[in-house]
Amino acid sequence: MILRALAYLDRHGPALLAAGLAAGLALPPLAHATAPLLPILVFAITTSIMLRIEWPRVAFYARRPLLIALVVLWALVVSPILIAAAARLLGLPNGLSQALVVWCASPPMTSLPAIAMLMWLDASLSLLVMVFGTFLMPLTLPPLVLGLIGLDLGIAMLPLMERLALFVLGAGALAFILRRVIGVARIDRRAREINGLNVLLLVVFAIAIMDGMWRRIIEEPLSVLAYSAAAIGASVGLQAVSAILFGWLERTAALTVGLIGGNKNMAMVWANLGAAVSPDLLLYFVCAQLPIYLLPAALAPLYRKLGARPRLD
Repeated sequence: MILRALAYLDRHGPALLAAGLAAGLALPPLAHATAPLLPILVFAITTSIMLRIEWPRVAFYARRPLLIALVVLWALVVSPILIAAAARLLGLPNGLSQALVVWCASPPMTSLPAIAMLMWLDASLSLLVMVFGTFLMPLTLPPLVLGLIGLDLGIAMLPLMERLALFVLGAGALAFILRRVIGVARIDRRAREINGLNVLLLVVFAIAIMDGMWRRIIEEPLSVLAYSAAAIGASVGLQAVSAILFGWLERTAALTVGLIGGNKNMAMVWANLGAAVSPDLLLYFVCAQLPIYLLPAALAPLYRKLGARPRLD
């Protein structure tokens, strides 16, 4: 019964992500109760991704360092510059402009490979870009944000890189042990159920991240609406531009770069700023969860129409 339930979650993953977000909004006590689990959930999602990932495919991309470097450069440096220029041209308020640039300069989401699997995209490519982007972010984001919008984030680079190394390497080590204990053949046979477990973890994460959202909606309804629209528009726009710019790649890889371009891990910055987080950054961080959980259900049919296909090899 449990295995059938997990397979069901895999089949309906994108829609269930949106349902998790709705549940977090509709049930504030549940969101508040699950909020302390956020760090554990992120670690569990990362471990589950590495358990399921196609390591020969990771090796395929690892032998193409120039491609990975180009995608990381686009995601961490070039796209934030474009976002900053677009914000100035549109005359957006300073607080919203700053939040957009900080979001865009953040690394790809930790859970992005899991979402890529649900979207029939290349989880291996997204994993490599996520890992390298995450480790390079302490070197690129503070000076870039300071230069573009004059915002000093005050992030200590070395301690942050140490924490990131422990996190990623810890998840990788646990996944390696589980692969040895469970067996690669058994993991491959249960690929759909493991994907379903990823969906379950992402749904709980979506519920937890909505903690406190109702208070912001009641106190600042117009700001929440404006920031939500900006978050969704920025994500859709960057997904489209990223996929077009990397259209010279094989179709699934180009669409994967699109997904990478429009989904950023702003939580990494938010977690390290602590009390220094401005109200505008905090509001945008919450609103930025909307495209993460709503867009997969809306865009999955389009991605598949454009050529996204599950890997059979």
